[in-house]
Formats: sequence, structure tokens, C-alpha cells
Amino acid sequence: MNLLIVGAHAMDAEIMAGAFAARAAEEGHGVILFHLTRGERGHPTTPPERFGPQLEQEMSAAAAALGVDARWSGQQAPLPPPGEVVPLLTGLIDEFRPDLVVTHWKGSWHPSHRRAHAATVAAIEQRGGGIPVLYAENCEDLEGFRVDCYLPIAEAYDRWLEAVGCYELFRRSMPGSAERSSIPYWAYYTAAARVRGLQADLELAAAFMLDPGDVLPPGFGLRCR
Repeated sequence: MNLLIVGAHAMDAEIMAGAFAARAAEEGHGVILFHLTRGERGHPTTPPERFGPQLEQEMSAAAAALGVDARWSGQQAPLPPPGEVVPLLTGLIDEFRPDLVVTHWKGSWHPSHRRAHAATVAAIEQRGGGIPVLYAENCEDLEGFRVDCYLPIAEAYDRWLEAVGCYELFRRSMPGSAERSSIPYWAYYTAAARVRGLQADLELAAAFMLDPGDVLPPGFGLRCR
């Protein structure tokens, strides 16, 4: 089976579902991390023309750490309206034929995250629906987010940390960093893995939201309520 993880910017897919990607790849599933933009405007001091190529290197390094494929759509940040993004996704859906898609929840303060959500849902609808969608926990997308499914991630946790650590923006949030991060990525996501694990009676877990009525394919190890 195939798993497609769609992020608005480089690093979004990895922080939301990198452990899921690593686990799925280890179990023999096809996995693509699809970065709709690089997010080249997101560095506090490095200009976009320099930060963009750096992010491309970081995408590749993170994908290698997870053992999956990663692609960038070629779209520059900020992400345009969903109507312009949908063709980027329908082409990949036709090629890859995912059995499950993971992306952003719509309840976000970040406009590109909301557009990524809307474009992903619209692309699936354009291809006739039938592909279940999971919305991943993201510290920027928590308005109205609820937990419907948990995934055990203890065995993939170290690979996930290695992967997200390929990104400078994540390293800036880690304890002991000489640089400051505007978003506490390390603190939030390492704590979330433990808290979600406690909720699910697991050592470590990732949390996801599922649209009512969607039926998940077997074989991905998700535990849903």
C-alpha cells in the first residue's frame, strides 16, 4: 500500500507524520513526503534565495533518514490559493495512487496550512474520492483538532528525531541551541509523543484526526476510537 504525506512547507510533513512515514516504509509500504513549498521565507535572518536551496538539501537528508521518498512541487512560498495547488496534487495522486493521505487540519492560524488542507481535500474529490485522509497533529493547526487515532511510534522515534534534526529550524528549538526559535518545535513534539502515548496506553504515539465516515485501510497499525 502507499502512504502520501502532504505538507505546506518543508519540515511540516516530517514533524506531523515523520514517524508514521518511517514505520510505514519499514513495513514495506510506499511513502512519499510531498512538500508543496520549501518555505524559503521562514528563516529569521537568511534570505529566501539562500535559504531555499538549503531547505532542498534538508528535505533530502530528512527523507534519507526516514527511508522514504520526498518531493517538492516547485511552487514558491507563500502557497497560492487552493485552485492553483490542486493540479500539483492530482498529478501525484494519479501517479502514486495512495491508499491513505495525511495532511494539515484546516483549523490553523497559518494561511498556507489552511490552503494545503483545502487543496488536498479538493484534489481527492476531483479524483472521485475514496481515499481516506488523516489530519496530523501540528502545533500551528490546533483549532478544532481532535484525536481519533493513535499510532505507536516508539520503534521509529529515533529515526524521526534524526530526520527533523536535519532541519536548521528544528535544531534552533532544541535544548542547548545558541539560536532561538520562534516556535518551540522540539519541546512541543517530543512532549506530544509522550502525552499521546499515555493517552493511548503506549510508550510513544502520534495522534491523528479522521473525517467521519472515512474507513482506514488495514495494515498501517493505527488504533482508532
